[in-house]
Amino acid sequence: DSISVQLLENQDPVSGNLPKQKHGFRLGGDAGEVQVTRRYILAAFFHSTSQVSPWRDSLNFLSPDLHECNWHKNFTRQNFPFGDFDPVGVFCEDETDGNFILNDDQSPVEFMMVNIRIANDLNGPLPTEIGYLMDCRSLMLENHLRLTGPLPQTMGNMAGLFSVALLLNGPNFGGALPSSLFQLNYLNTIHIQDNLGKNWSLPANVQVGDDTQLERLLLVRNSFAGIIPPWISKLKQLQTLDLSKNNFQGAIPETIGDLSSVKYLNLLGNNLTESIPSSLGKLSEIDALILGENALQGELPASIGTLRTLQLLDVGSNELTSTIPSSFANLESLKYLVLESNSLNGTVDVLESMKNLTVLLTRSNSFSGALPDGLFSGTSDNVVVDIGDNKFTDELPTSFANMSYLVSLFGPKNSFADNATQSSVCDNSTLLVMDCDACECCDVCCDGENDGVCDFQLDGRAVLGYDCGAW
Repeated sequence: DSISVQLLENQDPVSGNLPKQKHGFRLGGDAGEVQVTRRYILAAFFHSTSQVSPWRDSLNFLSPDLHECNWHKNFTRQNFPFGDFDPVGVFCEDETDGNFILNDDQSPVEFMMVNIRIANDLNGPLPTEIGYLMDCRSLMLENHLRLTGPLPQTMGNMAGLFSVALLLNGPNFGGALPSSLFQLNYLNTIHIQDNLGKNWSLPANVQVGDDTQLERLLLVRNSFAGIIPPWISKLKQLQTLDLSKNNFQGAIPETIGDLSSVKYLNLLGNNLTESIPSSLGKLSEIDALILGENALQGELPASIGTLRTLQLLDVGSNELTSTIPSSFANLESLKYLVLESNSLNGTVDVLESMKNLTVLLTRSNSFSGALPDGLFSGTSDNVVVDIGDNKFTDELPTSFANMSYLVSLFGPKNSFADNATQSSVCDNSTLLVMDCDACECCDVCCDGENDGVCDFQLDGRAVLGYDCGAW
């Protein structure tokens, strides 16, 4: 390493200090010792993750005559974080105007990023040394099937760390997340998704400080197991909490209602049990509350009706047994309501007050009575409805006949009156499925238990799009 050797050979014989860097880094300073240490840490990272075989592309790592900010290559890919142009490896931004820089010749470096979001065959564990890369703002590793082991506990020393993204890595990568990671004051985002390892878990206890800045915690489709730890409720700045498609079990902690800043809460597709905590009614900023595909029991909490900012509520595919609380009439911002595949009962009269409602999925419950006449009368957006396999009676609401924006209506396996479907509903709907005796104008209808049409089910989560990421 020519740069490190030059610094070491020019050590001051009296003080023992190495020559200063030209400008250095904002956080780490300009001492020569800091640069030698930084290059050593990056070398340790390179060697630790090429234990079995070399990286496919060295990305200029360990180039002896290049400043470490130049240890990268430029790639083109549209979904990289910086658009079409993306430096892969180590790159830096200057302190003055945020431009990419290759060294510190002209100005101090604001921070460095480690971005290896290409299939570069990193193999082996992340070394403990990486936790002392104090000038690193972002660590992004993606699509490395031979990474192994957990994240080092030393990551709690990365004082400048703003975001961590670990995506699509291999089956031997993962473990308990370091508790120290959640104590970093500057950290904004932790995004761990679609990794194949089976050993992921959250720490049991974390002493979260009052000055934590974590806003986004996304742990999606990674086989995280265990309970949702109560300390998460101390992340007071958290706006996005997505723990979907894991193996979390037990109850949703009552303290989750203390996340006063959260806007998006997604616990879809875990093994959560017991009742939905009433404390969710304290989430005064929330836009989306997604609790579907668990084993939650009991009643829909009336407190949810206080969430006036709520636009999406999904409690589908659980074991809920109550009626819809009358307080839900206050959900004035609600657009998307997913109640399907529970044992909910009673009428749906309260839905008439939801003037912004555009998607309603209640299939496979025990709802009864007539649909309210004013249902969907307050919206001019496209409407999608799946009310199949309930006990609804009478005719379809008159509001349905006047809608030119009724995109899909699925209502088979109910007790609607004969000819309950007006011809204008058939004319205005893009896709319409009803029981045959309730719809003379239907091109496709349900004609008995052995008719496959009767069991067709709308994939509401695909319609809403949050199965692909934060909604």
